[in-house]
Amino acid sequence: MALSKNLKHLTILLTILLSSGCQYEFINSKIVEFSSIEFSEKISNEFKEKSKQYLKINSELEDSSLLITKLIFKKRTLYGGVSGRAKEIEMLGELHFQFASPIKKQPGIITAVTQMPSNEVNPHAEISAQRQLKNELEFILLEDLVQEYWLIES
Repeated sequence: MALSKNLKHLTILLTILLSSGCQYEFINSKIVEFSSIEFSEKISNEFKEKSKQYLKINSELEDSSLLITKLIFKKRTLYGGVSGRAKEIEMLGELHFQFASPIKKQPGIITAVTQMPSNEVNPHAEISAQRQLKNELEFILLEDLVQEYWLIES
């Protein structure tokens, strides 16, 4: 009796784990296909090239389009210590987009923040660290955009 009760609970637990695992893979698909992808003229060519890893155009799809209107990066420097030099660089990335289908239009904003200690004496090292943070943020925003699409669609 106790063995069958434990088997029942184990079967339920395994079913839940397997079904949630399948959905996890569905949401974390790395590539999204649209019938058209448009970027505003404010978007850099580097970002457009990076987006090709995550966003594909498929002309066979019906009217599902993506419009990326704005990409903003804001820098914040945290100062401290005896010398009053920058201790940490924080960059905020903000991506404005709109998913459109024949049924509805879904606008949205995705934000991501990344930080890096800035204890470099050389100002050129600080500039290269900022570039590195910006590149990292672009990939994070694209991954979040793909995840947002799958969450909206499901």
